[in-house]
Amino acid sequence: SGLTTDIACSQLSAMGKLTGESKKSRAAQQQRRHLAALILQRPAAGESTRALSANIPRLRRYLGRQCPHFGKRGVVQLAAPSDDGLVAAPPRFNKYAGWVEWKNAIFLWVNASGGSFINTFERGGKNVSWYVGGARPTDQSPIVRRLLSVAKGHTAEKRTKILLFVRKQATEPYVCCGSCRYTAHDALKKGFEFTWELQDFSAVKSLPDFKRLLDVASTPVAAAAERWA
Repeated sequence: SGLTTDIACSQLSAMGKLTGESKKSRAAQQQRRHLAALILQRPAAGESTRALSANIPRLRRYLGRQCPHFGKRGVVQLAAPSDDGLVAAPPRFNKYAGWVEWKNAIFLWVNASGGSFINTFERGGKNVSWYVGGARPTDQSPIVRRLLSVAKGHTAEKRTKILLFVRKQATEPYVCCGSCRYTAHDALKKGFEFTWELQDFSAVKSLPDFKRLLDVASTPVAAAAERWA
């Protein structure tokens, strides 16, 4: 009976190993399919980001660095929640907006140059301006109301994180600039201006990808230089 038990244990161990390998294989296959969909610009087939929680710890691996996948969709796909190593279907979101809402986070997008608004980095890059954009945003616009609720620490938004993603220009990947803290807003500015403080500034300020964003200020192109203070 001892031999039978040993054989059974050996078989169970082998089955467990195969199950683990099978999960890894499925996860790898799914990741390849999702990356192919990203590269081929196929429509996202997953749930809305508003119904999902972003995987913030995964994003923080790229703090101060370029995200490995290109564009807004690449960042969103990177942040998509996963289950047992299997990446969920790429989430749906409005790629034309300057933000993406999740259950637990709001991502803000900024072009260092070439965008519709003049986004400025101040205090050596610690503070950054960001604009809501769109058709005449006001204090009553849904995204403005949510951002201000986060800023005021309302109970429903206590755990909501605001993360900033900046790219030097539209042909480059976004750099994860980390979490933001509200400092001010100006509803009278065209596009409705917010000013945010980078809470991870000390961790990103000396990293090459982040410093390249600040280098826009020293380019000889006046139009680009005007975007920085």
